[in-house]
Amino acid sequence: MIPRSRLTIALYLVLVFASGVLVGVVSHRLYATTSTASANNSPQTVNEFRRRYLDGMRTQVGATEPQLAEISKILDDTKQKVNELAAAEKPLHDKIQQDHIDQIKELLNPQQRIAYENWRAARERAKRQAEQKK
Repeated sequence: MIPRSRLTIALYLVLVFASGVLVGVVSHRLYATTSTASANNSPQTVNEFRRRYLDGMRTQVGATEPQLAEISKILDDTKQKVNELAAAEKPLHDKIQQDHIDQIKELLNPQQRIAYENWRAARERAKRQAEQKK
């Protein structure tokens, strides 16, 4: 029989791994899916996407100007709802990500924690710089 302390440690490691996988899946879904969809259609901005969408509705579907005006209102409403959903989900996403970070820190020794914090800070700076270039 495995001593309780080893079993407990094994259980904790499985939980940490599972939570890391969960955070990875959620992060991928929230961030990569959006950027992949954008990359496939190559719109540079939301306005560019909107222009292409309305142009497609006009040329491919044959929507009339009054219909395009209504479609534009629908796009505005949809954008507002998506923004509200993202704002509502942000605290949950942030908590999941912070739990992930805390669990990883628990596994690291003090020297590794410092290196981990430096690495994370560099990644955050790179992410902000990439967002500013958009």
